[in-house]
Amino acid sequence: MKKEKVTTLKNKLELKYKLRINLKYTENIEFERIYKMNGLKLLEIEYDGIFGIIADYTSDPNIMNYLSKLEKGIDKRDYETVKYSIEELIAWYDLNITKIRNNSFVNNFDSHYKNKTLLNEIHAILNPDDFVVDIADKASGLKTKNKLIFLSHKSKDKKYGDALRDFIVGLGVNNDQLIYTSHPLHKIPLDKNIYDYLRENINSEIFMIILWSDDYLESPACLNEMGAAWVTQSDYTNIYVPTFSFGNPKYHECAVDTRKMGAVLNGDAHCKANLIELKNKIQTLFDLQDDEQKSTYLIDRFILEISDDKT
Repeated sequence: MKKEKVTTLKNKLELKYKLRINLKYTENIEFERIYKMNGLKLLEIEYDGIFGIIADYTSDPNIMNYLSKLEKGIDKRDYETVKYSIEELIAWYDLNITKIRNNSFVNNFDSHYKNKTLLNEIHAILNPDDFVVDIADKASGLKTKNKLIFLSHKSKDKKYGDALRDFIVGLGVNNDQLIYTSHPLHKIPLDKNIYDYLRENINSEIFMIILWSDDYLESPACLNEMGAAWVTQSDYTNIYVPTFSFGNPKYHECAVDTRKMGAVLNGDAHCKANLIELKNKIQTLFDLQDDEQKSTYLIDRFILEISDDKT
């Protein structure tokens, strides 16, 4: 009787590994590394690269949804979500890899081909047991990434910083999930500077709110905070005090993208619309439920707190 053909990628990998296990070539070291590695751990290491390559090519809502669900599945150790999302991304590559190769605007086809291969390899070695988090892991916080909001501001702009702080906490963000140094409940731990703190939390999901003002641009400490966020590739939103000078040359020399749309805190309709977007972003980040009545109250209170008429 003929031997059953090896049809699955996992079996092919296993056979290939057994045939080459004793070889000492560099290419086989790479293969052995992939075969022996925990599939979830490999996915955690490679996710940012997978996301970046795909997102650079397409903004298709379905594909971006699968990438988002994949990240959440990794964080929550959800095997079924991770497996399904990878399968959908593989299917997308199967349908589009030829188009990508023939697209004259694509100059990184090799990266896409590696991405496709990597997704197949990860899918082949995924194991439900790798997603089980034991009690010790839960206690040490390894199950999910820490999520933090860092409100970078100049102390002279405390009026606006306090209003943002009240708005953020009102949405349900915990005290230890917000860094705002002008409030004792949100300060950086003793003997830490912001750069060291962000560097130590490099694996956290940090969302930075930059409260821009002319005084902010004159502060080396504030610019260092902003630079630290840039170095750690943190997500950020630009918020501006009403008197901010957008033509200030120092503003356009900053490391972050100053062309990115932001909110001017002047209390007008655009300000309110931007607050709603900020609310939605924070609720999504922390998986908070929206309460329309409460949100309306928080926005109205925020507008009142930043009003020039407030004493």
